[in-house]
Formats: sequence, C-alpha cells, structure tokens
Amino acid sequence: MKCFSKSATLLIAVLTLTITMQNCSSVKPIVKPVEKAQLENGTWVLKSLKGKDAKTVFTGKTPNLKFDFSNNLLSGFSGCNRYTGNFTLNEQNVFSAPNLVTTMMACLPGNKEPLFVAALSTPDLVVSLTKEKVLTFTEGKSVVLEFVKTDALAASVPATIVNVENLTGKWELISIAGGDLAALFTNQAPTMEISAEGRVFGNAGCNRYNAPYTLDGNTMTFGAVVATKMACPNLKGEELFTSLLSAPLQTGLNGDRLAFYKDGNIVLEFTKVVE
Repeated sequence: MKCFSKSATLLIAVLTLTITMQNCSSVKPIVKPVEKAQLENGTWVLKSLKGKDAKTVFTGKTPNLKFDFSNNLLSGFSGCNRYTGNFTLNEQNVFSAPNLVTTMMACLPGNKEPLFVAALSTPDLVVSLTKEKVLTFTEGKSVVLEFVKTDALAASVPATIVNVENLTGKWELISIAGGDLAALFTNQAPTMEISAEGRVFGNAGCNRYNAPYTLDGNTMTFGAVVATKMACPNLKGEELFTSLLSAPLQTGLNGDRLAFYKDGNIVLEFTKVVE
C-alpha cells in the first residue's frame, strides 16, 4: 500500500512538472512594437532583396517605400512603376500589404520590379529596426527585404565635392518635404536636367519647366521658373515642387543621389537617371 502511495505521488509530481514545462514553453516572448514615428518620418530606400544588394538587382533607380499610418497606406517606387496600397502592422510587428497596385508603365526587359512587389506583398512578414537603423522584413528566419532611410543612406556614403561637371545630367525626384511623392504626383515623378550652361529643365509632374541657376560652392540658386500651362488634374505637387526652387538651396551629392537642403533638412532628393 505504501509502495502504491509512493508511486502515485511520483506520478503526480511528474505530471505536474510536465504541465509546468509545457506552460513555460508556450509563453511567447514579449515583442516591443516598432515605433510608428520612426517608420513614418522619411522615405526608406531598398538596401537588399532576398539577400542580394539592391544596386546589383536594380541597375537604374532603386525601389523605395513610405508609410502613412494615418491612412494605413504604403507607397513608393518599385523599380519602374509607382505603387500604393493598404497595409497592416500589429503590435507583434507582423506586417501585411497583400493588395499593392502599380502604375502600368512599360519597363525594360529584365527589370526586377515583379520580384520586389511580390516580396513586399508576402503575407505576415515580421518588421524590425536594427541598431544601425536598417528596416528589415523577415519571413521565418529568412531576410526578405532591407531598407535604409534616405538621410541615413546619404550619411553612409562619402560626400562628393559639388561642381557643374558632376551635377550635369538628368535626375528623378525620389522624395519631397511636405508631402507624399506618390500622392502628389500620380502621373509621373518630377525630373530635373541640369545643364553645364546654367539652366535646369524637366517635367514638374505634368507641365514642362525651365529656369536659370547659379552655383556658388555648394549653394544653388534658381532664377524665375517658367512652365507650360497644360490642363492638369492636380497641380498641388507641381506647385510644391516649383515653390521649393524659389530659395537658395544647399546641394549634396552622394553617389547617384542628389539632395537639396534647407535649414539643414532635405527638401528635395533625386536619383541619377541612367539613359
């Protein structure tokens, strides 16, 4: 009888220990939510796509993204077209944007835009922000996408001394202070072609524009902007773009990125267009 009692006591103890271990193993670690302000403030430029450096995957302009938490909208450039769509990001940092839509421009053969859009549309990606301020999207243990902020990217690349020779060429806008690029420019992103003869010209989003400029050190001053008068459905972005050219701007050149600063903040940022 005593032997049976001891066996029963041992069995109960084993069962209790097993249940306790199961309960402990089922407790999920506490996940600290990524701060929305850190994600929303700025434009994120693709650093890697499924382990491959973005610059080796995309020979032209690199994809980017921008968060709008007030409307739960994601938008940006996908390698050829512009895209937008709703997204969700919960307290466990699980992200989903399954219904992204893009414009329908004809892209060069071999463009990897579909791979980028498919990766960003992968359901239940986990978002994290490293100490180095790299925004990472993972699926299981695999890193699907990595992004860095435009100003962080600029800071990581040694600055080039600005002169007329290295500014000359065509540039396409990738970020603008005071608004969302995709929402402001539904037709196309503005361009700026800088000539060695002291003029800038391009498309402001709908209308063509041109203006004289002078370069004093790293400060570029634009003259009066002259533009065509096409009937455009929305001129808000165009007006913002041209208004930013009305005051002298400090110029920074980092690799294939051209930034214009005002009071120490980036107000316009371009990427070099490879013809």
